[in-house]
Amino acid sequence: MKKVLLLFIAIMVSCSGHGPKSEEPRGLLLRKGLLRWQASLQEARTFIEEDIRPKSLILLKGQKEEGFRCEQQAPPGVTRCIWACCVDLGVKDTVFFATLSFYKDRFYAYDVAFPTGLFPGLFATFEKRFGRPSKEEQESQIDYSSMFLGSGVSSYIVNTKRWDSGNTTILLADRGGQGKPLAGRMYVVAVPIAREIPSEKKSEPSAKLPL
Repeated sequence: MKKVLLLFIAIMVSCSGHGPKSEEPRGLLLRKGLLRWQASLQEARTFIEEDIRPKSLILLKGQKEEGFRCEQQAPPGVTRCIWACCVDLGVKDTVFFATLSFYKDRFYAYDVAFPTGLFPGLFATFEKRFGRPSKEEQESQIDYSSMFLGSGVSSYIVNTKRWDSGNTTILLADRGGQGKPLAGRMYVVAVPIAREIPSEKKSEPSAKLPL
Protein backbone atom coordinates (compact mmCIF):
# COMPACT_ATOMS: atom_id res chain seq x y z
CA MET A 1 0.00 0.00 0.00
CA LYS A 2 2.81 2.41 0.93
CA LYS A 3 4.43 1.85 -2.46
CA VAL A 4 1.21 2.79 -4.26
CA LEU A 5 0.79 5.90 -2.12
CA LEU A 6 4.32 7.01 -2.94
CA LEU A 7 3.58 6.50 -6.64
CA PHE A 8 0.36 8.52 -6.28
CA ILE A 9 2.24 11.46 -4.76
CA ALA A 10 5.25 11.15 -7.07
CA ILE A 11 3.15 11.45 -10.21
CA MET A 12 1.00 14.15 -8.64
CA VAL A 13 3.99 16.47 -8.20
CA SER A 14 6.41 18.01 -10.67
CA CYS A 15 9.72 16.31 -11.31
CA SER A 16 11.94 19.32 -10.72
CA GLY A 17 14.94 17.40 -9.45
CA HIS A 18 15.63 19.91 -6.67
CA GLY A 19 14.35 17.87 -3.74
CA PRO A 20 10.94 17.32 -2.16
CA LYS A 21 10.45 20.84 -0.83
CA SER A 22 10.65 22.37 -4.31
CA GLU A 23 7.97 20.06 -5.66
CA GLU A 24 4.28 20.84 -5.71
CA PRO A 25 1.16 19.03 -6.88
CA ARG A 26 0.37 19.64 -10.56
CA GLY A 27 -3.17 18.29 -10.41
CA LEU A 28 -4.97 15.05 -9.58
CA LEU A 29 -3.75 11.61 -10.57
CA LEU A 30 -6.61 9.43 -11.79
CA ARG A 31 -6.28 5.89 -13.14
CA LYS A 32 -6.46 7.19 -16.71
CA GLY A 33 -3.85 9.89 -16.25
CA LEU A 34 -2.90 13.16 -14.59
CA LEU A 35 -5.60 15.83 -14.62
CA ARG A 36 -3.55 19.02 -14.57
CA TRP A 37 -4.46 22.38 -13.10
CA GLN A 38 -6.22 24.73 -15.56
CA ALA A 39 -7.60 21.83 -17.62
CA SER A 40 -11.09 22.47 -19.00
CA LEU A 41 -14.09 20.34 -18.00
CA GLN A 42 -14.08 18.79 -21.46
CA GLU A 43 -10.43 17.82 -21.05
CA ALA A 44 -11.16 16.46 -17.57
CA ARG A 45 -13.80 14.10 -18.91
CA THR A 46 -11.13 12.20 -20.86
CA PHE A 47 -9.65 11.07 -17.51
CA ILE A 48 -12.90 10.36 -15.67
CA GLU A 49 -14.46 6.89 -15.76
CA GLU A 50 -18.09 7.96 -15.81
CA ASP A 51 -19.37 4.39 -16.06
CA ILE A 52 -18.08 3.61 -12.54
CA ARG A 53 -20.52 4.75 -9.86
CA PRO A 54 -20.57 4.57 -6.07
CA LYS A 55 -22.50 1.63 -4.65
CA SER A 56 -25.95 2.48 -3.32
CA LEU A 57 -27.28 -0.20 -1.01
CA ILE A 58 -30.84 1.07 -1.09
CA LEU A 59 -32.44 3.32 -3.69
CA LEU A 60 -35.69 5.05 -2.79
CA LYS A 61 -38.56 4.98 -5.26
CA GLY A 62 -37.70 7.26 -8.17
CA GLN A 63 -34.15 7.83 -6.89
CA LYS A 64 -31.45 7.60 -9.54
CA GLU A 65 -28.12 5.90 -8.99
CA GLU A 66 -25.40 8.39 -8.07
CA GLY A 67 -22.78 9.17 -10.70
CA PHE A 68 -20.53 11.83 -12.17
CA ARG A 69 -22.30 15.15 -12.65
CA CYS A 70 -21.51 18.86 -12.55
CA GLU A 71 -23.38 21.92 -11.29
CA GLN A 72 -22.83 25.66 -11.44
CA GLN A 73 -22.35 27.17 -7.99
CA ALA A 74 -21.93 30.57 -6.44
CA PRO A 75 -20.00 32.71 -7.02
CA PRO A 76 -20.53 32.98 -10.79
CA GLY A 77 -17.98 31.02 -12.79
CA VAL A 78 -17.55 28.16 -10.30
CA THR A 79 -18.49 24.62 -11.36
CA ARG A 80 -18.27 21.63 -9.05
CA CYS A 81 -18.36 18.04 -10.27
CA ILE A 82 -18.98 15.11 -7.93
CA TRP A 83 -18.24 11.38 -8.10
CA ALA A 84 -15.20 11.73 -10.38
CA CYS A 85 -13.59 8.28 -10.66
CA CYS A 86 -11.10 6.85 -10.14
CA VAL A 87 -8.56 7.86 -7.47
CA ASP A 88 -6.27 5.01 -6.34
CA LEU A 89 -5.08 5.35 -2.73
CA GLY A 90 -3.51 1.92 -2.52
CA VAL A 91 -6.43 -0.07 -1.11
CA LYS A 92 -6.80 -3.41 -2.87
CA ASP A 93 -9.85 -3.65 -5.13
CA THR A 94 -11.02 -0.20 -4.01
CA VAL A 95 -11.18 3.11 -5.84
CA PHE A 96 -12.16 6.49 -4.50
CA PHE A 97 -14.13 9.38 -5.94
CA ALA A 98 -13.14 13.04 -6.08
CA THR A 99 -15.09 16.29 -6.16
CA LEU A 100 -13.56 18.57 -8.80
CA SER A 101 -13.78 22.37 -8.82
CA PHE A 102 -13.44 24.63 -11.86
CA TYR A 103 -13.38 28.39 -12.17
CA LYS A 104 -14.09 29.86 -15.59
CA ASP A 105 -13.62 26.34 -16.99
CA ARG A 106 -10.20 25.90 -15.38
CA PHE A 107 -9.59 23.02 -12.95
CA TYR A 108 -8.26 24.41 -9.68
CA ALA A 109 -9.17 22.13 -6.73
CA TYR A 110 -10.19 18.65 -5.71
CA ASP A 111 -11.56 16.99 -2.60
CA VAL A 112 -11.25 13.27 -1.80
CA ALA A 113 -12.88 11.48 1.14
CA PHE A 114 -11.35 8.27 2.45
CA PRO A 115 -11.73 5.89 5.44
CA THR A 116 -10.13 7.50 8.48
CA GLY A 117 -7.89 4.45 8.93
CA LEU A 118 -5.90 5.51 5.84
CA PHE A 119 -4.90 8.81 7.43
CA PRO A 120 -1.62 7.66 9.10
CA GLY A 121 -0.26 6.22 5.84
CA LEU A 122 -1.27 9.26 3.80
CA PHE A 123 0.20 11.63 6.38
CA ALA A 124 3.52 9.74 6.43
CA THR A 125 3.68 9.84 2.63
CA PHE A 126 2.86 13.55 2.43
CA GLU A 127 5.37 14.37 5.15
CA LYS A 128 8.08 12.45 3.32
CA ARG A 129 7.30 14.26 0.09
CA PHE A 130 6.57 17.79 1.31
CA GLY A 131 8.31 17.92 4.69
CA ARG A 132 6.76 18.98 7.98
CA PRO A 133 3.29 20.56 7.71
CA SER A 134 3.15 24.35 7.46
CA LYS A 135 0.36 24.29 10.04
CA GLU A 136 -1.49 21.80 12.23
CA GLU A 137 -4.76 22.34 14.04
CA GLN A 138 -7.58 20.62 15.88
CA GLU A 139 -11.22 21.60 15.82
CA SER A 140 -14.49 20.20 17.07
CA GLN A 141 -17.26 19.38 14.59
CA ILE A 142 -20.85 18.45 15.27
CA ASP A 143 -21.90 14.95 14.22
CA TYR A 144 -25.29 15.61 12.67
CA SER A 145 -25.71 11.94 11.75
CA SER A 146 -26.12 11.09 15.44
CA MET A 147 -29.17 13.34 15.56
CA PHE A 148 -30.83 11.41 12.74
CA LEU A 149 -30.16 8.17 14.61
CA GLY A 150 -31.87 9.52 17.69
CA SER A 151 -28.68 9.65 19.75
CA GLY A 152 -28.80 13.37 20.39
CA VAL A 153 -26.12 15.89 19.48
CA SER A 154 -22.51 14.71 19.62
CA SER A 155 -19.22 16.03 18.33
CA TYR A 156 -15.81 14.76 17.27
CA ILE A 157 -12.29 16.17 16.93
CA VAL A 158 -10.79 16.77 13.49
CA ASN A 159 -6.99 16.90 13.13
CA THR A 160 -5.91 18.82 10.02
CA LYS A 161 -2.41 19.06 8.53
CA ARG A 162 -1.58 21.77 6.02
CA TRP A 163 1.24 22.13 3.52
CA ASP A 164 1.95 25.23 1.42
CA SER A 165 3.96 23.98 -1.52
CA GLY A 166 4.73 26.56 -4.18
CA ASN A 167 1.42 27.70 -5.68
CA THR A 168 -0.52 24.85 -4.10
CA THR A 169 -2.07 24.33 -0.67
CA ILE A 170 -2.78 20.84 0.65
CA LEU A 171 -5.10 19.99 3.54
CA LEU A 172 -5.21 16.49 5.02
CA ALA A 173 -7.72 15.74 7.79
CA ASP A 174 -8.28 12.50 9.70
CA ARG A 175 -12.04 13.00 10.02
CA GLY A 176 -14.87 15.12 8.65
CA GLY A 177 -14.73 13.97 5.01
CA GLN A 178 -18.17 14.58 3.49
CA GLY A 179 -19.19 15.70 6.99
CA LYS A 180 -18.71 12.18 8.40
CA PRO A 181 -16.78 11.30 11.58
CA LEU A 182 -15.30 8.10 10.12
CA ALA A 183 -14.08 9.62 6.85
CA GLY A 184 -10.89 11.58 6.32
CA ARG A 185 -10.45 14.35 3.77
CA MET A 186 -7.79 15.44 1.30
CA TYR A 187 -8.30 18.89 -0.21
CA VAL A 188 -5.79 20.32 -2.70
CA VAL A 189 -6.11 23.74 -4.32
CA ALA A 190 -4.17 25.73 -6.92
CA VAL A 191 -3.94 29.02 -5.04
CA PRO A 192 -3.45 31.48 -7.97
CA ILE A 193 -6.77 30.48 -9.55
CA ALA A 194 -8.57 30.30 -6.19
CA ARG A 195 -7.49 33.88 -5.46
CA GLU A 196 -9.31 35.03 -8.59
CA ILE A 197 -12.65 33.90 -7.17
CA PRO A 198 -14.36 36.87 -5.46
CA SER A 199 -15.75 34.98 -2.48
CA GLU A 200 -13.32 32.05 -2.29
CA LYS A 201 -12.05 33.31 1.05
CA LYS A 202 -15.53 32.97 2.44
CA SER A 203 -16.19 29.51 1.04
CA GLU A 204 -13.41 27.84 3.07
CA PRO A 205 -12.86 28.23 6.84
CA SER A 206 -10.47 31.17 7.18
CA ALA A 207 -8.39 29.38 9.81
CA LYS A 208 -7.73 26.55 7.38
CA LEU A 209 -7.21 28.17 4.03
CA PRO A 210 -6.48 31.90 4.16
CA LEU A 211 -5.76 32.86 0.57
